Amino acid sequence: MPRKEADRSQATRTRTARTRVERLHRAQGASAATAPTGMLQRIQWRSVGWRLLALVVLAALIGALAYASSDFSFFVYRDSTRIEGARFLPADEIFAAAGVNELNIFWIDPAEVARRVVALDGVKAARVRCDLPARVTIKVEEREPVVMWRATSQEQDLWLDEAGVVLPYHGDVNSPDMVFVVDFGERHLQVGDQIEPEGIVQSVLQLAAALPGEQVYYYQPDRGLSFTHRVSGGEWPVYVGTSDDLARKIQVVQALTGYLVANNITPSYVDVRWAQHPVYGRP
Repeated sequence: MPRKEADRSQATRTRTARTRVERLHRAQGASAATAPTGMLQRIQWRSVGWRLLALVVLAALIGALAYASSDFSFFVYRDSTRIEGARFLPADEIFAAAGVNELNIFWIDPAEVARRVVALDGVKAARVRCDLPARVTIKVEEREPVVMWRATSQEQDLWLDEAGVVLPYHGDVNSPDMVFVVDFGERHLQVGDQIEPEGIVQSVLQLAAALPGEQVYYYQPDRGLSFTHRVSGGEWPVYVGTSDDLARKIQVVQALTGYLVANNITPSYVDVRWAQHPVYGRP
């Protein structure tokens, strides 16, 4: 009997231990299943929060854009536009060419405005700056009138810049630096044209700088440039021709003039069109 009771007691303890182990496993399984569910809920709530924040930011941006697009304080007008550097062209003409009147400041492309202003006759370069709430500054560099070109075929006096571009405005005829050219060709020029041959205006300016007092020059298609050289004791025509080898031609004119004056010679003309073989006519 004692042995049987001992066996039963051992079997009971075994079942009890097995039951405890099973309960522990069930409890651990339930805990493991519960943890991912809670974490998932927290991730979902966090995702919802970010979405709500994004919607709020988007709504704020849309509201700001609508305000900036409709509020008149962001629109550009003449009195909020500053024109700098204009001495010959009217500021209102530059403003009209810019095309910014009654435009929202946010829709203005400064580079495009600058391109429109540069397309205006007489403007060499332009820079545009936009500032809030509605301030536009346009700074222009105008072409400087340096030569008055008298086109005899047109019976008209035109003003050119150093590049030979015909300008829509006049320079100062009383300026001591002003140079005049009388053109006997059959050309017909209008504002915006660039005179040919290329470099002719630069040649005239170079001659005027090297020969003080000589402000009037002549151009003929068959002979090129010429001028009347006035010195103490007399004057005579000088034929320069094209712009080729101009620096050498100027040196020859200066040297030959010194020789003629020193020897009291008043030639009928001086021809330096071929700088290596200059000639002068007998008095």
